[in-house]
Amino acid sequence: MIGLLAVLSTMHYEGDVAPGGGDYAEVAFAVPTGTVEIQVAHTDGSDFVILDWGVWSPEGFRGWGGGLEDDAVIGVAQSSRSYLAGPITPGTWRVVIGKAKVDPATGGHYSIDVTCRDKPTLAVAPTAAYTPVVLSTERRWYRGDFHVHSENSGDATATFAQIATLARMRGLDFVNLSDHNTSSHLPLMAAFQATQSDLLLLRGAEITTYQGHGNSVGTSAYVDHRIGLAGRTIGAVLDDVAAQNGIFIVNHPALDLGGACIGCSWKHDIDWTKVAGIEVLTGKWDLTERLFTPGALAMWDAALDAGARIAAIGGSDDHRAGAGTGSTDTPLGSPTTLVLADNLSEAAIMEGIKAGRTIVQLRGPDDPLVELTLGDAQIGDTVEGSVQAAELRVHIIGGAGNFAQLWRNGTKADQVEITSDDFTHTFVDDTGGAHRFRVELINDANNRIVITSHIYVTVTPGGCGCATSGPMGSGVLALLAALTWWRAGRSARRAARDRAGSPAS
Repeated sequence: MIGLLAVLSTMHYEGDVAPGGGDYAEVAFAVPTGTVEIQVAHTDGSDFVILDWGVWSPEGFRGWGGGLEDDAVIGVAQSSRSYLAGPITPGTWRVVIGKAKVDPATGGHYSIDVTCRDKPTLAVAPTAAYTPVVLSTERRWYRGDFHVHSENSGDATATFAQIATLARMRGLDFVNLSDHNTSSHLPLMAAFQATQSDLLLLRGAEITTYQGHGNSVGTSAYVDHRIGLAGRTIGAVLDDVAAQNGIFIVNHPALDLGGACIGCSWKHDIDWTKVAGIEVLTGKWDLTERLFTPGALAMWDAALDAGARIAAIGGSDDHRAGAGTGSTDTPLGSPTTLVLADNLSEAAIMEGIKAGRTIVQLRGPDDPLVELTLGDAQIGDTVEGSVQAAELRVHIIGGAGNFAQLWRNGTKADQVEITSDDFTHTFVDDTGGAHRFRVELINDANNRIVITSHIYVTVTPGGCGCATSGPMGSGVLALLAALTWWRAGRSARRAARDRAGSPAS
């Protein structure tokens, strides 16, 4: 006996995982009748080898701790982080071992101890079923961060309360909770969302594979990340995200850090038309903009050249809600993604992404605001018919001393110095063909600081006029009204934002 708890069974398993034969191995164990809590202790016993850990029941997924060294505790009413609570069916369960990093010659070694009990040891946290919320009915630009981890990720420590506090301090309207390869955070998040009237939490997960990472947005259940096991493919991952009415964002695609970030760079061959967004910057701007962004933009442009429509996204990859002390720790909201949406709801933010209505402030929410239009067309629109010349009007607030660049089909076409903090310029491009245009802002050191998504237009010199696809009206009016409230300087912009309550003010 352990106190008043009866230990129904204990099991020990030890063995080797081969370097070949796929990225996953399985160890089966038996759960006896009457079990209400399972504890799985595990170790790879090495400073060189890195093994990941997860548990599957007879019904399926019960959690993925990844490289988390904590014991996995799975209970009826409560489980430890990264694992799902729920009924415990007696029978054959499995520990799934991921070969994150093994010796290329000898593989790795595992040691697993399983304890089954008839009573729980964990306190029960509040949970709730997901209920859609609309926190604002305005059509406007909303600020958010699409890549944020809570303590439900095995390598993170941030609580929901800490995330919410920092998000408000940063002037954000929404956060996508992207915990690694799990859905354990979703019922906890739903309960927390009920206490929030001005910050939207998006349902998400970071689907972390050994050949690339990607965030889902709007998914309600675990998406199997185990590429190669039983024929699992990355195409099936994208299809499963879509089947849950979610969208998929490719994360840090060009951030190749080897063993320092396993699988961070994107190496999967995919159908890019099934991707809604791509991170053009992940994490701390002064560390990764030159290292990361050029390669990410090249990958983005190649996918767009092939016919995909993909929005620019930024994500902090925050794990500690700004409480970390390491040189690579990134405060939530750096970078910030602006999304033009009909309202502040999960569905509307997702529609804004799918429509390509995004701007990424690479350093954070105090970066300059950029408005890009072509006649009535705004970012994300496709201009119907053709124009004799693309007259792209850019309006920039808070950007004096920087430079605005016009990019056509992934190539810089023009550049102008921003000479005031309320600056307007019209780029005129009469190059014939079907084009996409975006604007990038750079500083005087030639570092990118803002990147917009695209306007799509066909230019036929000597041709006729055009109309635009996509809604306009109130969205542009709201943006223009918000722009008039902007003041130069960070402190003034923050004060204006606090007074107006708008991310574009």
